[in-house]
Amino acid sequence: MDSRPDSHLLLLMMFTVAISSAAFYLSLGLEPWWWPIWLAALPILWITPRISWPVAAAVAMAARLIGGLSMWGYHQRLQFPLWLRLEVLLAPSLAFCAGVLLFRGFLRRGKPWFAILAFPAAMVTYEYLISLVFGTFEITGYTQLKNLPVLQLGSLTGLWGISFAVMLFPSMIAAILLSQRKMRLQLMIAFAIIFGGVLMYGGWRLLTTPRAPHTIAVGLVASDLPKNFFPQNDAEAMRLMRDYAEQVKLLSQRGAKIVVLPEMTALVRDSISGQMDELFQETARAASVQVVVGVLHVTPNNAFNEARLYSDMGALKAVYRKHHLVPVIEGRTSPGDDISVVPQAVGTIGLEICRDMDYSDPARRYGKAKAGLVLVPAWDFDVDRLWHGHMAIMRAVEDGFTLVRVAKAGLLTVSDDRGHVLAEAVTTPKEPFTTLLTTAPVRHDVTLYQSWGDWFAWINLVIFACLFAVFVAKQSTKISQPVASCSSAAQEVRSFTNAAHSRRA
Repeated sequence: MDSRPDSHLLLLMMFTVAISSAAFYLSLGLEPWWWPIWLAALPILWITPRISWPVAAAVAMAARLIGGLSMWGYHQRLQFPLWLRLEVLLAPSLAFCAGVLLFRGFLRRGKPWFAILAFPAAMVTYEYLISLVFGTFEITGYTQLKNLPVLQLGSLTGLWGISFAVMLFPSMIAAILLSQRKMRLQLMIAFAIIFGGVLMYGGWRLLTTPRAPHTIAVGLVASDLPKNFFPQNDAEAMRLMRDYAEQVKLLSQRGAKIVVLPEMTALVRDSISGQMDELFQETARAASVQVVVGVLHVTPNNAFNEARLYSDMGALKAVYRKHHLVPVIEGRTSPGDDISVVPQAVGTIGLEICRDMDYSDPARRYGKAKAGLVLVPAWDFDVDRLWHGHMAIMRAVEDGFTLVRVAKAGLLTVSDDRGHVLAEAVTTPKEPFTTLLTTAPVRHDVTLYQSWGDWFAWINLVIFACLFAVFVAKQSTKISQPVASCSSAAQEVRSFTNAAHSRRA
């Protein structure tokens, strides 16, 4: 039975909470560091088998709660009510706590393999179930967008395999540190095989990127001037549309063959919808350039967040309506459910809008349609330009296409199906318009994820359900003690402290 923690162990627990929460804070914010999250759970997983489960639960909750505060200010800026901010903070902390306690329970019973699997399976199960309702915001896998070798797992398992790998890493290291010599060797071999395989696959995929059969010059343009942000009367809306049309002409003169504007450039009522179409049809035809325009189209009975594609022959080629609307902000807007696939000589082009890229669908449908280029008008909130703007890169890796994303108060980004950012510009209100011109590869890559979908998440659900059932069924059995007890852990701390004092003497 665990003894009551003494002052030395209390200091050790405080230190582990501080280290763990700092690592979570650095990786879960709006400008995430990719590497701290790999180690964030390690101090907690290492210490909790040595202490009683109520203390272990408190330590785990404290570490994750403090680390999760990195997004508190952002949620406040989004005007989340207090109860929602607390819920967003508490829910992942409770899931983390549950995963830690499962790890602790299995390891204390002498089942290190179950313990190793229990923690990442619990975390991925939570993240997947939450994503079915709220999208993939704040999922662990997004922290690895700059870690390109690991990011390639997305082509096999989607976001979920990346989250699993990130959580499996500290789980295996903690089990290695806490296991006896014979088991430790087995775990070290498994660790080397698993993570060596992840890095080898990622490196191989990056090195063997096929050359695109076609490329196309794309122009990206957005305006952050206050008067251009979202005009809502007809005169101002048409004034802005004419200004954007002039930017289209300038980009076409520089060689652009497709020009993409941001989401909801203006509120366009039926009274000027036809006039706007005529303007961009004529602009596209005269400049021999395709144009994608994002608008909020308001009819007498409804409203639609649309992306309209005008062909270089002057025809309205496609109209895509946003599927995943922002709660409250787009509460009076009706969602669409169709995708817009436009076959062209250079390859198949698709359209999406902003928040749609936070979900696996409709991006996966474009993957199945063999899209080689997906054009995405968007609108971010300035402070989240890096975090939210780059989340969409994951969809390109998962489903094998090049991404062109144009956001007001955000980034103008072109990325490929391996996660490389090929070109990028930051929008600014210091200039009337921010533009970017680059050459984008048009190539579709077949991936396992686009064929099988969230298969890896479902495997995690099964693993977690089985492990939880085993844990509950054997709750009454005698718990073995394969790791040091609370008192022995405290003794280790005292020995270290005494040695330090001796050296100073």
